[in-house]
Amino acid sequence: MPLEERREQILEAALLEFSHKGLHGGSTMAIARKVGISQPNIFRIFVTKHELFVAVLQRVFAKIEATMLTAGESDPDQPLQAMSDAWGELMEEQEVMFMLLQGYAASDDAMIRDLMHDWTREVFERMEALPGVGEDASHDFFAAGMLYMVATAMDLPTRAAEDTWAARFLASGA
Repeated sequence: MPLEERREQILEAALLEFSHKGLHGGSTMAIARKVGISQPNIFRIFVTKHELFVAVLQRVFAKIEATMLTAGESDPDQPLQAMSDAWGELMEEQEVMFMLLQGYAASDDAMIRDLMHDWTREVFERMEALPGVGEDASHDFFAAGMLYMVATAMDLPTRAAEDTWAARFLASGA
């Protein structure tokens, strides 16, 4: 199998593993089993588990940027609405949301903390620069997005059909 194809398989399996178990709980043995290779083969492509975790985070960042930020930058009339719609689509991909949360949770590691800081700053500054958005609206949008990410992690959208609090919570602030 070509190296790039194997790399993609490992990243997909690592997203599933790390998004649910984090940097310290995720197992490269489990990732190798999901891909159908030996653990040493993972380390031929990603030298350390840490490097693999960072690669998965970077993939999540790229997905969010390509989906949400590009939508906002492509709609100069209603950038926040375009980004909100795109964020809603991303929230349906629970592993993406979990992985982002795992990145913030792993911020006790200096390199990951810097990575999360730099990415968060970049997203905030790109939102802030959109026509008619500015600092305050970027802050509010970012904060609401984080809140809804946590709501997704708790599966509130599914619960809202039978849990009136979850429905009220998700509808509030709109």
